[in-house]
Formats: sequence, structure tokens, C-alpha cells
Amino acid sequence: MLEEQDNGQENFIDVEKVNLTPNKIKLIYLGVLALGIKLESMVIPISKSELDLVVEYISKVLQKNEELIRRACSLLEQIENSEQNNYYGIVKEYLDNFSSLSESEENLSLNLNQEQKLSLALKVLTDLLFYSSRSGQRYLHKQLQCL
Repeated sequence: MLEEQDNGQENFIDVEKVNLTPNKIKLIYLGVLALGIKLESMVIPISKSELDLVVEYISKVLQKNEELIRRACSLLEQIENSEQNNYYGIVKEYLDNFSSLSESEENLSLNLNQEQKLSLALKVLTDLLFYSSRSGQRYLHKQLQCL
């Protein structure tokens, strides 16, 4: 009976988890695009094998652009540790792009107010830093499988 269950659902993620996975992947795509990184594909996976391919693709793109992500996160940390909380440089560009893309791109739209978008954008930027590391692919894969 276990084999039948494994064979029947081998390539699929739990239905409840699938409903959350696209949102997380959309946020990752949005964050990557907001940094000015080009994406060749923005597939939302519906099976485990598709998820594996998407995670591998995203990881490669992020590792290739790790320096850009590190610079943005470093500046963000400096800004947050200063007395002024005015965003500037690459962080301001990222936040402006994130907000603009979340309103203009139909498949990436977010129904949130500006404060929520700002908070989410900063979280996504920090997540991208972790995903761009050597173990980022494994970390991203585990996180998406848990959704």
C-alpha cells in the first residue's frame, strides 16, 4: 500500500502546501527582478520535479549575482544602524523597483499597502542573501518543500 501511495503521489507536493509555494516563489522572482537581475523564466512549479528545477535555476541566478545582493544587504544594514532611516543607493532603487513591479506585473502583483510592501521587500532581500550562499540551494529547497 505504501508503494501505491508513493507511486501515485511521487511527483506531487501536498495540495495545501502547493497553494503557498507559488506566493513564496513569486516573492523571490519579484526580489530578483527588483535588483535588476534578468530572469529567463518565472515558472511556478506544480510538481516536485518542477520545484527541483526551479530551485536549481533560482540558486544559480542568485549565486551568479551574490556580490550585488551582498552589497545591497550591507547598505541596508548600514542604513538601519544609522539614526536616519532614509533609504538611498541600491536599497532605494530596489525598494522602488519592488513596489513598482508588484503593482505593474500582473503575475507578481501584491495586494498590500505601502508599509507592508516595504517590510516584505526588506525580508525578501535578506532571504535572497541566504539563498545566494553556497548552501542556498539546499536551504531554499527545504524552505519551499515545507510550504
